[in-house]
Amino acid sequence: MTEETPTYEVATPDPDPAPEALAAPAPEDAFAGALNTISAQLAALQTRQDELAATLAGQAEATAITGMEPPAGSVYGMLSSLDKVETALEAMLAGVRPPDGIRPLTGLRELYTLLSGDFEMTGVFQTDRVYLANVTTSTMAGLVANALNKRVVNEFQTYPKWWAPAVTEMDFPSLQDPRFITLGGVGELPTVAEGAQYSEMTWDDQTETATFAKKGGYLGLTIEAIDKDDVSKLRAAPRALAQAAWMTLGKSIAAVFTSNSAYGAQMSDGNYLFDNSNHSNQGSTAFSHTSYVATKLLMRKFTELHSGERLGVLVAPKFLWVPVDLEASAVEELAAGEGLIGSADYHVNDEAASDSMSARIRRARERVITVPFWTDTNDWVLQADPSLYPGLGLAYRYGRTPEIYSVASPTAGLMFTNDTMPIKVRFFYAIQPTDWRAWYKHIVS
Repeated sequence: MTEETPTYEVATPDPDPAPEALAAPAPEDAFAGALNTISAQLAALQTRQDELAATLAGQAEATAITGMEPPAGSVYGMLSSLDKVETALEAMLAGVRPPDGIRPLTGLRELYTLLSGDFEMTGVFQTDRVYLANVTTSTMAGLVANALNKRVVNEFQTYPKWWAPAVTEMDFPSLQDPRFITLGGVGELPTVAEGAQYSEMTWDDQTETATFAKKGGYLGLTIEAIDKDDVSKLRAAPRALAQAAWMTLGKSIAAVFTSNSAYGAQMSDGNYLFDNSNHSNQGSTAFSHTSYVATKLLMRKFTELHSGERLGVLVAPKFLWVPVDLEASAVEELAAGEGLIGSADYHVNDEAASDSMSARIRRARERVITVPFWTDTNDWVLQADPSLYPGLGLAYRYGRTPEIYSVASPTAGLMFTNDTMPIKVRFFYAIQPTDWRAWYKHIVS
């Protein structure tokens, strides 16, 4: 019998199941973690920055200037601070308070230290002590010059321009010698027959050339005046400058008629303005009603340049120039009129502008030009209406008022050598008679 070999079954343990894959973190959790990390780093940086700032502040404390913090509501500010300083300066010069929101300046010393940082009055610009933006070494001088300019222009306009009605004013684009041209020679227009050809007319010109005069100087604002807060002196400067310009221009105009031993400026023909031999516009009779009437007649007989035609009413006198000594007599002459015939002091006047005495006097004063700078008490001049026949040209360059500007430098010039901030004033003008036919003068010996 065959014996069966027993078989044994070895129990094989089931293999371990595959480990499950680890779950990836959610996207929002990763972003939050990154933000936390960055925030922590920033906090650490801020802490380090604060520590460094405190260390630097402690090191600078020993040399810091204290008590200089800008007061609330003061002229110190951000971008508009210089504008506020300029406004406060203009108010200080005018002697008024600045607009609301701008603190008044206490004086020149505050202005100087504010714009220079020079608390020791050494004349040296201290950049590190200046709080305002865009301030340079020339800022104060520029602000003062601008403020004075505005005041001088306003002051100059208030002075009486006694010459204004009689002159022809013009602005020129350069300092080339200004030329004043009088056209003449045309005479009357010729008649043109029907269908006929026009004929060419002859015309000539007379040119009078002037030369620009440059007048000016400077005012010195010293360290001493600044330190003493001498505001009144600076406040008086605009009026003084305006008065000087008015006097300078006025005397130049008056001299047109008194130069060359009272015969006046030289004309392009080589003769003086008043020349009895060549211009027939000079006499020697004292002022009176009779001499006035006779001189009016002589002027109306003046003839046109080259054509020889009488100018008549074009050169009839309108203005009467006199020294202060003859002002009353001149007004009396031009104010006389109908209604006072036979009076001991008045006579018939065909130029009387009104029946009312007050109105006649007012109109007469408009025609009398009293020259404050004429010293001869007897000479007098008649002038044609400048709107009909111009007789005196007045040319300007760089404006009709004096200019003021600064030339200060802390490293050169007067600020460096004399502790003086110079403020320069300058005035360009030219004066010239344009035609002798507009004038008649009596040189009374």
